[in-house]
Amino acid sequence: MTGRNIPNSIKYLFVGGSSALLELILFRLIVSAGTVTLALANVAAVVAATTYNYILNKRWSFNSRKWSMRSLFLYLLLFAFNTTFSSIFITATSEIGLPPTCAKLISMSCIVIWNYYLYRNVVFK
Repeated sequence: MTGRNIPNSIKYLFVGGSSALLELILFRLIVSAGTVTLALANVAAVVAATTYNYILNKRWSFNSRKWSMRSLFLYLLLFAFNTTFSSIFITATSEIGLPPTCAKLISMSCIVIWNYYLYRNVVFK
């Protein structure tokens, strides 16, 4: 089976899952280094994983070479919201005793739920 024969939905799931794993691993590595705040560790992990996600989904999952400023703007707007939400959530819940990795997983779960709806009905419509 070549890359062209793999359904877009399977590619999308692979990219999403590997992006989430990349984000979580980077977050843990940065946090374990102990040199930056949780919020900064989160932002760095999210930026790297989002860049990976956008490029792979655009070029591999959906084989798109065309640029849409509207979709890119909405994608970046949602990215900014998600990054702000997750940074605040992780910091706030860590301050009340929730382990940072657990807080990160919860925030990622919330983001997955609303991103699916927004990607499907707003960003890539």
